Amino acid sequence: MKRVKYVIANWKMNGSSKSLGLVKNINLHLLKKTTKSPKVIICPPFTLIKDLSTRNFRSLKFGGQDVHFKESGAYTGSVSAGMLKDINAKYVIIGHSERRLYQNESISEISEKIKTTLNNNLKVIFCLGEKASEIKKRSTILKNQLKSLPHNFNQNQIIIAYEPVWAIGTGQTPSLKDINSIHLKIRKLLKNYVGENNDKISIIYGGSVNSSNSVDILGLKHVDGALVGGASLKFNDFRKIIDS
Repeated sequence: MKRVKYVIANWKMNGSSKSLGLVKNINLHLLKKTTKSPKVIICPPFTLIKDLSTRNFRSLKFGGQDVHFKESGAYTGSVSAGMLKDINAKYVIIGHSERRLYQNESISEISEKIKTTLNNNLKVIFCLGEKASEIKKRSTILKNQLKSLPHNFNQNQIIIAYEPVWAIGTGQTPSLKDINSIHLKIRKLLKNYVGENNDKISIIYGGSVNSSNSVDILGLKHVDGALVGGASLKFNDFRKIIDS
C-alpha cells in the first residue's frame, strides 16, 4: 500500500511578515524538483495564514497550529475551525504535546477539536506521544491518547504524528528500530477505528527531525513523513528534509 508522504512544518510561535521569503524559497524549490516530492504543509502562526494561503504557492498547503472545539462564542483569543477555513487553511495540528502540557488539554477536549475540524472539512494532523517518564508504559499511553479519534473516520482526513515528548527540541531521538516499531504499533492500534483501512493512514514522525537524521528516519518502512519544528525555519535545512 502506497501512502501519502508528508513533510509538515510547525513554526510554533515563530515567524513574521519577513518569513514570506522563506516560503517563496520552499515553493520555488518544490517547483524545480524533477523527482516526486512529498506533500509539504506549513503551519505558521495564525497571524500569517491568510497572507500565505491566499498567494499563488502552488506546491504548498497551509494549516493552523490549534483550533477551538466550539464554532463561536465568548472564548477570548481562540480561533474556530470555520475561521481557519475562511482564510483558506486546509489542515489543523491537534493534540501537540506543548498544547497538552501548557494548556492542559484533555483527551476529551482534543476529541471535540477533532470533531469540529472534520465537520468543517479540514484535515487533522493528530499528535500523540509519551514523556520520558512514560517510556516503559508507552503502549498504554498511545492507546489512551488514540481515544480522542472518532470511530470509523475517513482515513484520508486524519494524519497521525508520533512525537516522543522527550525528543522534541532536545536533539535526542529514539533509535531507528524503535521509531519503526512504534509506528507499526500505532498502525495496529488504528485497526480499532478504521479496520483494514488503517493501511491508508499516513503516520509521520516528529521529534528533533533535522537535516542530519532525516534521510535515515524517512527511509524507515513504517514512517510516512515528518513533523518538523525548528529545522523548518531554515531554508537549507528544510530543503534537505524535503529531499530526504
